[in-house]
Amino acid sequence: MFVFCVAVDIPQRFNQLPVSGHVCGIAQLRDEIFVCFDSSPSIAVFSFQGRQNFKKREEIRFHELTTPPQDIAASDEFQRLFVADPSAHCVWQLEWSSRLPWKPKGKAVSDVTPMSLSMNARRLLVVEAQRLAIFEVDKKKLKSISLPKNLQAEHALETPCETFVVCGREAEKPSIVEVNRRGGVVRMCNWHGLNFPCYLSAFSTDEADLLVVDGKAQSVLLLNSGLEVVRVFLDACHNGVLQPSRIVKYGYFLVGHVTSSEDCLGVVSLYGPHRSALQALPD
Repeated sequence: MFVFCVAVDIPQRFNQLPVSGHVCGIAQLRDEIFVCFDSSPSIAVFSFQGRQNFKKREEIRFHELTTPPQDIAASDEFQRLFVADPSAHCVWQLEWSSRLPWKPKGKAVSDVTPMSLSMNARRLLVVEAQRLAIFEVDKKKLKSISLPKNLQAEHALETPCETFVVCGREAEKPSIVEVNRRGGVVRMCNWHGLNFPCYLSAFSTDEADLLVVDGKAQSVLLLNSGLEVVRVFLDACHNGVLQPSRIVKYGYFLVGHVTSSEDCLGVVSLYGPHRSALQALPD
């Protein structure tokens, strides 16, 4: 009789970056991690020096931003940071300079009330409650897509097939749907365990799988390209991810959550894939 064994990939936490508030946005460019939070209009910058070694640098402040950002996104190609500012109904852009790092360059997108942001190649996706605004950075062109009437979006990602996966609520029920460029529904996630899906991230660069943050269920789910739940990737019980709000993938998984259910302090945890020991399978 043979007993087969299998190695299982599980996420392993490498480090935590504390901030003084609930995490509203995470971005990374080169060896720097940027974090915005709900208690300040500034953006915290951490210098990445290896998975166990970080150094907090001075925070980014600019006078146009007077309230805490709703989200941030970064473009490696254009060396820019984008800052969602719903109070000013715009998305600000900051450009890196060797003389004056992260110099404000005015508004990238105006007349929007951004819920969140995501970046795909040369396009910035500005997510509003009932609309997606697609900003082509190099051409400075803006296109918009109206979402289904009952859908209230929290976040969205553009897929390699030029469709959009949107999470939020539909008719007061938790919802994850894929829509085309006309706003028509292509498919939806029918998993009954959804509670409040609030943020999305690509799982890998060569696959269509994605991660979904469910803040109220205190978990991060892994979905395949058909929007079927594959497994729970992170949760409060096994990984200490309490009230998660953000997740982004930059080689590592950067997860924004709180340190305890009674604490208002936030943290960004860094997780990386870790292959567990071989496990015996039932014969």
